[in-house]
Amino acid sequence: MLDLVALGIGSFVLALSGALMPGPMFSATLAGSHRKGFWFGPLVVLGHALVEAPVVLLLLLGLTSVLTNPRVLVAIGSVGAVALVWMGVGLVRQARRPPEDVQEPAFVRLGAVPTGLITSLVNPYWYLWWVTQPTMLLAGAASLGWTGVAAFFIGHISADLAWYSAASFSISRGRKLLQGRAYKALLVVCAVILFAMAGLFTKLAFEKGLAAIGEAPPEPAATTPAMPAAPEAET
Repeated sequence: MLDLVALGIGSFVLALSGALMPGPMFSATLAGSHRKGFWFGPLVVLGHALVEAPVVLLLLLGLTSVLTNPRVLVAIGSVGAVALVWMGVGLVRQARRPPEDVQEPAFVRLGAVPTGLITSLVNPYWYLWWVTQPTMLLAGAASLGWTGVAAFFIGHISADLAWYSAASFSISRGRKLLQGRAYKALLVVCAVILFAMAGLFTKLAFEKGLAAIGEAPPEPAATTPAMPAAPEAET
């Protein structure tokens, strides 16, 4: 029992390293909580969890080697960068409108759960975090069986829920203060975060692409010619 508790706590602490990293899900939570209220944040985490549960199972089945392939990382980084730019442009467009004409960003209109799902899938950092950070802890969880995996996942999602609920609560309580220019400034800040992430992952895709191009095909194994058998001595 103590092993499961320690595993859950360790997973909670480790997950904060990912949750505290600003990204598309965090930006969407800030923008959505201002419009929809506190529950937007926890529901975003629900959508996030619906994506992460299958990822945990796939990693246990050996998906890590696939996600660390340079060509796969190029695809993830490229698609993710385009999606982040699209989201950022949408926020900037709303910020440029007159205060009375500002609308909800497109991804907020989809709803909180789809927002959590989509912003997870388009975030390349999310993939990189899963294939690098929790591998040892997840292996320890697997050694304890399905109860260990459940303790790991509960601890992980609890960290996301705690952080995003706190962010959502703060924004929703400050809605009266975030009106007009203040809200437009919030949209610009969120857009800058998305553009910065897009730049980082464009760089990642470029570097991994160069690495993939520079990979030399494996050389065929050298074969040693068979030595002729020595003639038998005549008796």
